[in-house]
Amino acid sequence: MEKVIEAVIKALVDNSGISIPSLSAVVTTLGGILVTAIYKRIQVSRAAKDLAPYFSKKDVQQRLRLFIESKWQNNSPTREEEPLFTHKFVSKSTLIPHFIKTAFNENKVSDKFYLVLADSGMGKTTFMINLYVRYNSVFNTHKKYKIKLIPFGYQGNVIEKIKEIKKEEIPNTILLLDAFDEYPKILPPTDPDGLTDDKRFRQVLDEVIETVQDFREVVITSRTQYFPGEEDQPYELKIPTFDNKGFHTLAKFYLSPFDDKEIRCYLNKKYGILRVWNHKKKQKAWRIVRNSPKLMVRPMLLSYIDYLVDGDQHYANTYDIYDALINKWIEREGDKREHQHVNREKLKLNLHKYSQLVAVKIYEKRKETNSLRLCKADATDVEVELKDYQMTGQSLLTRDVENNWKFAHKSILEFFLAKEALENIEFAKALDFTGMDMARQFWIEYYSKPYPVVYVKGGTFLMGSPSNDARGKQDEAQHSVKIFDFFCCKYAVTVAQFNEFAKEAGIQPKAGKINHPVVDVSWEDADAYSKWIAAKTGKKFRLPTEAEWEYACRSGTTTPFNTGTSIITSKANYDGKGTVAVDSFAPNDWGLYNMHGNVWEWCNDWYGNKYYDDCNAKGTVEDPLGPETGSHRVLRGGSWRDAAECCRSAYRSSGPPGNRSGSVGFRLVFVP
Repeated sequence: MEKVIEAVIKALVDNSGISIPSLSAVVTTLGGILVTAIYKRIQVSRAAKDLAPYFSKKDVQQRLRLFIESKWQNNSPTREEEPLFTHKFVSKSTLIPHFIKTAFNENKVSDKFYLVLADSGMGKTTFMINLYVRYNSVFNTHKKYKIKLIPFGYQGNVIEKIKEIKKEEIPNTILLLDAFDEYPKILPPTDPDGLTDDKRFRQVLDEVIETVQDFREVVITSRTQYFPGEEDQPYELKIPTFDNKGFHTLAKFYLSPFDDKEIRCYLNKKYGILRVWNHKKKQKAWRIVRNSPKLMVRPMLLSYIDYLVDGDQHYANTYDIYDALINKWIEREGDKREHQHVNREKLKLNLHKYSQLVAVKIYEKRKETNSLRLCKADATDVEVELKDYQMTGQSLLTRDVENNWKFAHKSILEFFLAKEALENIEFAKALDFTGMDMARQFWIEYYSKPYPVVYVKGGTFLMGSPSNDARGKQDEAQHSVKIFDFFCCKYAVTVAQFNEFAKEAGIQPKAGKINHPVVDVSWEDADAYSKWIAAKTGKKFRLPTEAEWEYACRSGTTTPFNTGTSIITSKANYDGKGTVAVDSFAPNDWGLYNMHGNVWEWCNDWYGNKYYDDCNAKGTVEDPLGPETGSHRVLRGGSWRDAAECCRSAYRSSGPPGNRSGSVGFRLVFVP
C-alpha cells in the first residue's frame, strides 16, 4: 500500500521541485495515518464483539471517536449549582492513565474496589468503554490481566452474569461494573420487603461486593446521589483486607465536568477543524454552550447538540434542553418518512405520543422485566396510530442484539415520565422517583419556574440547640421534629424579582443590585409577593415554616453551622459591609445558598418564646406551624451586619409583621 501511495505522489510532484527525502517523509506520515485508521477500525470491531450484547458496534464507535479524556477530582461537582465555574480551580487528573498505571498496578496492595461517581449524562459509560478498550490495546505495556465490562442496567441478573466467569480466571480479571444506579434490584419490590431505600441499597451493594470480592480489581460507576456524604469519608465495605487489619473501602473518584477547553476540543472532534462546511454549525453549537454552560458541560447533552444548533433559542434549564432535543429528533423522523405535510405533522404527533406511552410501559414493567427495556412485542403493542416500522424505526429508541427496545439514554426515558406526570395527576401521585432523579428534576424545573428549587426529602431531626451551645437566649430548647418532603427555593428573592412585583403593584421599587437579595421588606410584603407570584404563574409559593427553614439550613448536620462548629467569612456573609449576590459562596449539602448570613429571612410562623418547650412536651411533632397567634413573625439565618453567633442554624429572631429593615429579606417554598 505504501508503494502505491508513493508512486501516486511521485507522479503528482515530479515537476513541483519537492525533494525525494521530503517525499519519503510525506509517505511515512500518510502511511502512519493509514495504519492508525486501520487499527482503530479493528479496535472498534474487536471491542464491539467483546461488549455484545451490552453495546452495539455503532455505540462503541461513537463513544471512542468523540471521547475526551475523562478527568477526576476528590470533591463532588454535583454539590455545586454551576460546576463549570465553582470548580474551575479544583485540581484534576486524567482518570484512565491513573487506573492503568497506578490502580491496576500488580505491585499495589492498597485499594481494590473503586467507585466512579458522576451526575446523569456526565460520561460514566463512555469512560468505562474507553477504559476497557485502552487497557486491551496492543500499546498498553502495563497490561497484566484480563478485563470484563458488564452494565448493571442490562436485562437479567448481573450477579448471574458475573458468576458465568470461570473461577480460575477471576483472580486475574479486572471487573468493570457500569451504572449501579440502574440495577433494578435497588428499586422497591412489588411486594413490600420492610426495608428502607437506604437499607435495601446497602444490602444490594453488599451482595454485589461479596460476589466480586475475589476479582483482581473492581471498578463500579454510579450516579453521585446514591453515595452522598463528605467526599473524604470512605464507604466502608464488609470485606476484610488481606492482612485482616481492617475492611476494604470504595475509593471514590468524581468525574469532572468539561471545561471550556474540553468543550472546544469536543466540538472540533464532532465538526472537524478543517471542515469548512461545518463552520456555522460549530459556531452555533459554541453559542448554545456559552448561553447554557452549566447544562452543556455534560457530555451526553453535547453528543446531541446537532439537534440544538438551529435558531437562537435560549435554554433556561435542563427541561428546555431535553424538550428541544426530543422535538428535533421527532421532526427529523417525520420529515424523512412522510412527504405530505398533513401526514408528516400527524406522524410527528403520534411519534411523540408513542414515545411517552412506551416510557410509561417501561416504567410499569420495570420490576416484572428487571430492566428498562421492552421486547419488540411489547414495544409495538401500544394504542397509537403508527405502523410497526414507524414505531421501531425511530432513533429515540434503540434496539439491542436480542431485539429489545430501550431509549437512547435513560434520561430521555425520565423526561417522558416527567412529562406524563405533568399531564396526568393520577400518574404523578403514583410515580416513584426512586432511581429516577432526572425525572424529579424535570418535573421540578417545569413546575417551579421562575425559581430554581431543591427537593428536600423529609425526615426527623432535633430542632433547636443543646443547652451547652453558645447561645444568648433560652428559646432554642431542643425537640424532635418530623418534616415531610417539600421544595425549597435555592436562593433568596432578588431585587430584580421583587421589583417586577412592585411595578405591577404600584409600590416603590427597592434599591440595590438586581442579583442581590431584596431587603427592606416586611413580612406583609413577603406574603403579598408570594400570593402575587402564585397568581402570575398559576403555581403556589409560600414562606417556609420555621421548622422547614431550620431543617433545610442544617441539610443533615447537627453542628451549630451547616459548615461545622464555626463559620468563617469565606463561607458566609456576616460582619460585613452589605449584601452579596444570592448565589455567592458554596451552597450547603442540599444545594441551598446563603442560609447563614447575607439577610435575615422571614418565616411563616408567629414567634413564641416558650413554643419549643411546648413542642418538647409532646414528643416528636410533625410539620409544626408555630403558635396560632402572636405579635411577631419569626426571622432566621442572621445577616451581613450580624456576628457569627446570630447566624447559627438554630438561632431565632423575630419582628413585627409590618416592620422593614435593611438586613431582612426572604425566600420561598414551592408547593406542587
